[in-house]
Amino acid sequence: MTRTLPTQRPARATALRLAGAVFAVGLLAAGCGGTDEPAPGTAPSTTAEASDSGGGADNTVEPSDGGGQSAAEVPMDPIAVTPAPEGFEPPASCTNEGAHLVTADSPADPALPERNGESATIALAGIEGEKAHLTVAVGDAEPRPVEAAGIGETIGLDQWTISITSVCGDQDQVEFDLID
Repeated sequence: MTRTLPTQRPARATALRLAGAVFAVGLLAAGCGGTDEPAPGTAPSTTAEASDSGGGADNTVEPSDGGGQSAAEVPMDPIAVTPAPEGFEPPASCTNEGAHLVTADSPADPALPERNGESATIALAGIEGEKAHLTVAVGDAEPRPVEAAGIGETIGLDQWTISITSVCGDQDQVEFDLID
């Protein structure tokens, strides 16, 4: 029986594994592990390490973006508006009619009635032509935008449905009726 000598292939694979492990440890040491704390069993470093932000006067490195944590806002989809019924002929935009009034300075007055222990706050974000830009906050939730709405269009707001009855751009006010 002949004996074969080991080839370089296993040594090369071992070297690649070792290089990969060294690279991973280097990433963790450089702060790419998601925390600003040193790895367990290591002392905090006071020397400058590779960074895209450079080092300070005392050779300490400050993270360029707060340590990789950002509070990016997630945009909210606007609440859909249902168009006016087919054949509806809207009156002049500013009719000054409606059970509820919302202005640029104050939310809807009177407020919508509570339903199932929840309240809804409707505010005016702006008026563009004959269309109102409203926001609605249900309960303690952040205000959510509503698609631009004009006279005769309806908006389903969780447990409430409203119908726009007046959009007065020169007075910065919108009126609507609660229909459900």
